[in-house]
Amino acid sequence: MQRITVKAFPPTGLARERRGKTFIGISLKGPLVGAPLRREVLDWTQSNVGTPDLFVGDYLNRHNYQAFDRVPEAQAIEQAMRDGARTIDHLKGLLSAWGVVDVAITSASCLYKDPSFSSRLARFNKQYSENESFKTLIDRAVDAYLTRKRHDKKPDENVSRHCVAYQLEELVLFELLAEANYRTLVYAGPQLPVMKSIVSGQLKGASDALEALTLIELRTHGDRSV
Repeated sequence: MQRITVKAFPPTGLARERRGKTFIGISLKGPLVGAPLRREVLDWTQSNVGTPDLFVGDYLNRHNYQAFDRVPEAQAIEQAMRDGARTIDHLKGLLSAWGVVDVAITSASCLYKDPSFSSRLARFNKQYSENESFKTLIDRAVDAYLTRKRHDKKPDENVSRHCVAYQLEELVLFELLAEANYRTLVYAGPQLPVMKSIVSGQLKGASDALEALTLIELRTHGDRSV
């Protein structure tokens, strides 16, 4: 088993009294390419935080297909949902093979149906337009993401727009989860700079619900630093 390194945001997050649920974020195209969940990530979370649920960003990933594969929106949505279903099936197979029976799996597409989703997204879009600190943090994550993808050319407006939209929608999803009593977000990779700033108290007023979250970055030995 590979060695796990851990970062918590805020730094005292792991010492907080835990009164809520935990979820592990699963990206369709994330650090664990070919393996949506590693056993050591699940084991660490169960031992140090509590039994988690798994959250799959299916519908959200349409932005990546539109930006980088340059496919029409309808095709991107179809592919995102198809890949999401495959990822969930893969996760179910892993959990079954590991003998894990108490971990639930949910998907982003369910939360997009929340009646408040549009108004929440409009609020974050307004912050991106009017709050320079908020915008800088979002743009910093876009730059880091494109660097990881070795996107050497200056991205066109369409790529940048989808990268920004991805983050803003992700903030809505995390806010809805926080209001559903999830208090700890574990991810096998880098957390969003804007999320780190919110939970660490450096960016005030963005979201009361998100301020209550603890973020955990897990890295296995050999993972590329960001």
